[in-house]
Amino acid sequence: MPSSSVPSGTITTSSLTGEGQPGARPARRDVIRWLGLLLTIGVISSLHYVTDPARTVLHEVYNYLCYIPIIAGAYWYGVSGGVVAAALTSAAFIPHIRAAWAISAAYTASQYTQVVAFHLIGLTVGLLSGAQRQLTARYRDAATALEQANRELRDSQEHLRRADRLSALGEIAAGLAHEIQNPLAGVKGALEIIASRVTIGTPEAEFAEIGGKELGRLEGLVSEFLTYARPRDPAMRPSDVHEVVERVGALLRPEAERKRVTLVFERPVTLPPLSLDPEQITQVVFNVVLNAVQATMTTGHVRIRESVEPGWALIDVIDEGPGIHPDHMSRLFDPFFTTKPRGTGLGLAISQRIMTAHGGTIEALAGSPSGSIFRIRLPLQ
Repeated sequence: MPSSSVPSGTITTSSLTGEGQPGARPARRDVIRWLGLLLTIGVISSLHYVTDPARTVLHEVYNYLCYIPIIAGAYWYGVSGGVVAAALTSAAFIPHIRAAWAISAAYTASQYTQVVAFHLIGLTVGLLSGAQRQLTARYRDAATALEQANRELRDSQEHLRRADRLSALGEIAAGLAHEIQNPLAGVKGALEIIASRVTIGTPEAEFAEIGGKELGRLEGLVSEFLTYARPRDPAMRPSDVHEVVERVGALLRPEAERKRVTLVFERPVTLPPLSLDPEQITQVVFNVVLNAVQATMTTGHVRIRESVEPGWALIDVIDEGPGIHPDHMSRLFDPFFTTKPRGTGLGLAISQRIMTAHGGTIEALAGSPSGSIFRIRLPLQ
């Protein structure tokens, strides 16, 4: 069946394969169809030749039967099929006109008029068939588009319902975390008093130290969760990205020295001042560089590279660690996802939210041959 984008009067590969579907089955079906058309034309023409010319009624019936292969060809293949079937029928019919009715000029003229009618019928039915196919294709495309739109609408509604549930859960959890802060402060103060009164080296002192560390970790988790659940809007002002990077380097240098990891700062270009919240961007760069230092093997290097691409300022943090497992790439920025035994899984989620608020992005790239690359992208304007 010709597609709607192909003129109905052109014989193309798609028209020769019926519905325009590639494969052996459509080709075999077309062969059967054309063999059937040829056989029908041959049988009707043979009936003309074997029937006495004096039996004009039968010949008129045969004339009408000639329209069957023409209409079938036009219906199956449009104008091209109708014209070809009409031409084949005429080629088989004209010799019989010359042989049988040469003595009657009037009847011979009427038979040649019949030949013209063959082509007109083939052309007309082919045009109607092509128009019907185009209309069917448009309806089919519209139905497919409508089905896709309905599917996307259902997915969007499901996402909205999920987002509403998560939003309500987040509000409840944020309120709960806020309420936990006060008891935590009280427990921490009481533990500090106990720790100050126990004898150093005793089991009580050891337990008090363990309790203090765990309380500090829990306090950090609550603080990070509140930062993620209730982010503040960035206070934008013109700032130097290089100063942010240097501040992070100064903060993390003791941690890097403890692991014997070297921080390498690369600044091939000088970035112009950008409109950003320096405290929030410092938090983002700090999280990423800290992860890189913790992932890098001893005596390795972590490179912090500043560069520019059209419209963007880039900060690449490149480590020499084991790299990111492919299964983890899609979940890196999910809240509470972490591969660290004592991690909170909120650092990168908070960083992504901060970058979105700045109109920028943060993404993980595959390192080569090992390690990983985190790219922070800030808009220049």
